[in-house]
Amino acid sequence: MPAREAFIFCNVTGAGYLDNFVFPFSPKGLMKLFYNAFDFKFVSGVFEKTSLRYTPLILSKAKPFLFDSEYKYIVPVEFNSEIELQSILESAFDKLKKPTDYIIMRIEKSKKGNGLESFMEYLAGEYFKTHGFIVENQVPLAHAIGSPDFGGYDLSNIQTATSKYLPCGFHIIELAMLRLNGQIQKYESKSNFPDNLIVGEAKTSTREMDKQLRKYLDTGLFDWGFEIHPNKETATLNDRGMFTLDDNLKIKFIPPTSKYEYSKGTTQLSKNEYVAWLENYMKFYLIANLTNDELNDFYRTKTNQSIDNQYNLVEFIKSISAKEIVTHIENL
Repeated sequence: MPAREAFIFCNVTGAGYLDNFVFPFSPKGLMKLFYNAFDFKFVSGVFEKTSLRYTPLILSKAKPFLFDSEYKYIVPVEFNSEIELQSILESAFDKLKKPTDYIIMRIEKSKKGNGLESFMEYLAGEYFKTHGFIVENQVPLAHAIGSPDFGGYDLSNIQTATSKYLPCGFHIIELAMLRLNGQIQKYESKSNFPDNLIVGEAKTSTREMDKQLRKYLDTGLFDWGFEIHPNKETATLNDRGMFTLDDNLKIKFIPPTSKYEYSKGTTQLSKNEYVAWLENYMKFYLIANLTNDELNDFYRTKTNQSIDNQYNLVEFIKSISAKEIVTHIENL
């Protein structure tokens, strides 16, 4: 994979760069912003209080091997125990000229496929990117509802603001990668569900996805729901889509044939408010293209003040448009 795509792969799946054979480095979990929708309380990840902490730009300087080669090689490794895996990786590490060009995808045999949901989340994201969606996995929503495994958003304000640098469909963390060189996959993006928000639940060890997916759809925030499973042929109901693999291990997508009907007694949330929150959410990834010094200078230029607390920083990012942030990045 091109190094840029490999970084996204690692973020989604937890696969690790072979920088050492004991704990190969994975950026998974470091690119997080918030746990809950409709809220702007940082979790430790992209931001730490009022400072940028883990961003693709900062990580690229701390760990140059992430983007120092044109291509990275994904190596799935089956193993029975951590000791066996470490022995395999140690042997490979000693023989490879440049171990960090290799990314280890862990496959624990004892789990019989359980634990590979994130790989299905990755495939779903890659598929829906080519159909014009901004995608992410482990979507922030609400503690009582859970975190959807997959989300896709057709948001013209964000997509228009970044159209010079990204295709119409992309993974959400690519918003934070505008200043990083590397190949960007080009394709003709088109959404079969224009102006819609989609959600998916991924499983590998069980085929039961209906209960959790129903929770997400009953919020009223999503227009379409999808079951994601490597070998389930059809969705539970006609109002769900099915994302699966055929007998030749090719991606197969079966769209829903009817609209979802909300469960009785549920109260739907405001989709318009959710879209507004999503657009603000994505601006935080755009601002992550800056260094901390650049962020402080940008803030001072706009407010004539210094960043003194998280609330002021959050309100500042909410107050400016995605286009303003992209223009500022261009000027840098």
